[in-house]
Amino acid sequence: MQRKRWYAIQTHTGSELRLKEELEERVRKLGWEKYFEPIKVGEREELFFVPVEEVVTSRSVRGRTTDYRIPYEYDLLVSNNTRVQRGELLARKPPRHLPLAAEVLAVEPYWRIVVETPNHTEKVYLVPQSKILRRDVRVGIRVRPGLPITIDADERYSFAEQGEIVAREKVKKVTLRYENGREEEVIVPEALLPAAVKAGAKLPAGTAIEEEHKIYAGASGLVKVREYKDKRVVTIQRIEKRRLIPGYVFAKMGLDEEQMRELVRGLERAARFVGSRSTPVPIDGPEATVLGRLTGTVAAPAPEGKPKVEVGFEVGEVVQIVEGPFADFTGEIKEIDKEAEEAVVMVRIFGRETPVRISLSGIEKI
Repeated sequence: MQRKRWYAIQTHTGSELRLKEELEERVRKLGWEKYFEPIKVGEREELFFVPVEEVVTSRSVRGRTTDYRIPYEYDLLVSNNTRVQRGELLARKPPRHLPLAAEVLAVEPYWRIVVETPNHTEKVYLVPQSKILRRDVRVGIRVRPGLPITIDADERYSFAEQGEIVAREKVKKVTLRYENGREEEVIVPEALLPAAVKAGAKLPAGTAIEEEHKIYAGASGLVKVREYKDKRVVTIQRIEKRRLIPGYVFAKMGLDEEQMRELVRGLERAARFVGSRSTPVPIDGPEATVLGRLTGTVAAPAPEGKPKVEVGFEVGEVVQIVEGPFADFTGEIKEIDKEAEEAVVMVRIFGRETPVRISLSGIEKI
């Protein structure tokens, strides 16, 4: 058995993970596991390694929003900067019950339209369902003062302020007379109104007049919570896995040259070992150090916990990376993100320019 050394297998960018699976399956079929040094990735040990980093983004999938409006009467079941999975419960509004015995005097159908103003306060409009709403009265549409809500332009139903429609739903206005003579009007979403709540019904104390409502996550990602006067807004930011070194799969192995050729023979995605045309060349020097840092076998310089830095770099400037797995590499700045305090530096890995995203505190002028 040869001494185990790092090797790189080149492929099409975007095909790294699929190639990794094919290579691992071929190694198992050939019974060559003993020739590989296992690489710990999270809780698993793998034979091949694709360096990836997790990047948080607020982009939605296929145009679907990842923002959830959570009124304060809901119990919020997630917290800021925690991860959620698609289908996980975000918030719950408990059922509402009658405090006293009551008679239902009337149940009337309405539209409830909620407009969020530029200062994030909310204005609620109730419009009888006997009225026909304008086609442009829907969630996401911006409105202005004086704009009619119904197609007949009834002056009683028009918007009073500028803002964006954030909710439009069918509700029932339930008029109750309690046993002590007090009357109350309760607005209940149509879908949450129990069947027992109907005009003329006499309901005992404790009867549910609004069923429980739950809000579930429609995507997986990182939770961000913003609080306003009338509500909380929960945003689920997607967590993307980005290739740190696109186009390569790595392994630390002790195969001889003929075995290495057999390993990649016939594989799709243009898989070939980095080296000369016929001879794979092991990875040495700073590139091997990078792989050691990425797999945790070599310590990487840690961030110094510096305070926010003032941007003192320019696009096109050549800098040196001083922290993380790519420490000691130099490269040209291609992009600067002032808000995130990050830069994209192009470093040369295996003869190709590779973009590395790193904090501004992690680079220095040369």
